[in-house]
Amino acid sequence: MNFKNKKIGFIYWFAYYNLDSPSVRYRAKYPLEFFKKYKGVESYFVVPGYRPLEIYRFIKAYVSALLFRKPNSLIIIQRVQSHFIYSTLLKLLISIKNQDTVYDLDDADYLEVNAETIYYFAKHCESLSVGSKQIEKYLSQFNRKIVHTTSPIVDLEIVKTQRNSIFTVGWIGGFGGGHKASLVELVFPALKELRFQLKLILVGVINRDDIEFIQKFFQDNSTIEIEIPSGIDWNNEVDIQKRIALFDIGIATLTNTEMQVSKSGIKAKQYMNNGVPVLSTNLPENNSVVVDGVNGYFCETITDFKERINQFHDMTDSEYSQFSTNARKSIVDFDHNKYFADFEKIKNGL
Repeated sequence: MNFKNKKIGFIYWFAYYNLDSPSVRYRAKYPLEFFKKYKGVESYFVVPGYRPLEIYRFIKAYVSALLFRKPNSLIIIQRVQSHFIYSTLLKLLISIKNQDTVYDLDDADYLEVNAETIYYFAKHCESLSVGSKQIEKYLSQFNRKIVHTTSPIVDLEIVKTQRNSIFTVGWIGGFGGGHKASLVELVFPALKELRFQLKLILVGVINRDDIEFIQKFFQDNSTIEIEIPSGIDWNNEVDIQKRIALFDIGIATLTNTEMQVSKSGIKAKQYMNNGVPVLSTNLPENNSVVVDGVNGYFCETITDFKERINQFHDMTDSEYSQFSTNARKSIVDFDHNKYFADFEKIKNGL
């Protein structure tokens, strides 16, 4: 059979959670909107829930996929890992309509939950879409038809234009686990050693104990201004990107653990999408998008972070502008066109 001319005609997307999850926003909602607008591909987008509208949307999509499946369609099941009725019905669906079924996973959830359902979909879906090479390596024991679909960032053309008068170091995400540990162990001590005035913006720290910990950590450093915005609306992507564009550099640290190296490097991509250079640990998936000395630098120690932050602070405007331009140009490796092309590979038999 010749797969070369097979086009995606429709997508049934069954998510594992609601829009509070970054995975659901960045790997499902925003891409599906892009696919409709620029590729002419319609979709049913389902998130589980017990409200009448959520149940109606699920039934509508499920019955269509099961009994009236649209031509040239993909059925994508994203990170579903529960053992309840939602996952049970989806298991039934792929057992009956297995052609062009995809299980999408962008975090190593199998390390933290009962992985029975994850393994079931990995084995029984026709192919897999994974957010990192580490997940690809792990799930290859269940299914050899895998495409590495790097998590995309929506391009709103919000781009940094110049450095701030007070040099600004930025970070965004959930302040916990390996993310917190890497900041506390590598980045925070480096900042305390700097001798110039700077601002540290931490977007996503919400726990009162964490806020007090950060404030106490830097309480003796009069040169460091701490900004921890509250009331972040994570579904307001315009606001999120405008905040990132205020950074002069973005911090994207991962620790060398199975869970962390399996992540899709979303922070580094977010920064570069808005023209912000990155300081990153040299681990997957960060090193698939960060090019050392071009759109940022790799840092492995406190000294590395200290020296690179000093370097960016002391750069001429033209030198900094080149890094910013290079960061912005990097988006071709993780934009929605690239993401769509990855799913075309799946549709065309990998």
